[in-house]
Amino acid sequence: MLKIAAEGLMPSLVACIQASSSAQNACQRLAPLAVSATQKFLSQSQATNKKYTVKDHYEFDQKVINSDTPVIVNFHAEWCDPCKILTPKMIELLQDSNEIDLAIIDVESNTELVETFEVKAVPAVLAFRNGVVVDKFIGLVDANSIESLIDKLKSKNRSATETEAK
Repeated sequence: MLKIAAEGLMPSLVACIQASSSAQNACQRLAPLAVSATQKFLSQSQATNKKYTVKDHYEFDQKVINSDTPVIVNFHAEWCDPCKILTPKMIELLQDSNEIDLAIIDVESNTELVETFEVKAVPAVLAFRNGVVVDKFIGLVDANSIESLIDKLKSKNRSATETEAK
């Protein structure tokens, strides 16, 4: 929606550049709105890139296995009541994190991934770093357990980054 708003302002800005000096006053009021709308769109699009739905094995390899950042993978199902609680909670806890991505996988449409990672129950959450499972849990857990997993991934990510810098 913000993209549409920003794109809608662009023709007005172009018209302002070509307009007379009396119209330039209106342009001065319009330009900050265009900048603001564009910045909001960019920040929201960057945030949404941190949470994505994996549709197949190829996409899983691209976004999880080959990721430079740690990824928490949430295997869930639409019919699963605990999943309906866990998934929004994970999204909430990760929304301010730029260090960890969240991949959501529907077990019904990704049976190959379910078999590959031997998911026997949902929700099942696997934490990946450098393409390797480093932690996991099955079932509905409390927010403290999720935060502990997130903190563990963040701290290991920081220590790996610091080691590379040396």
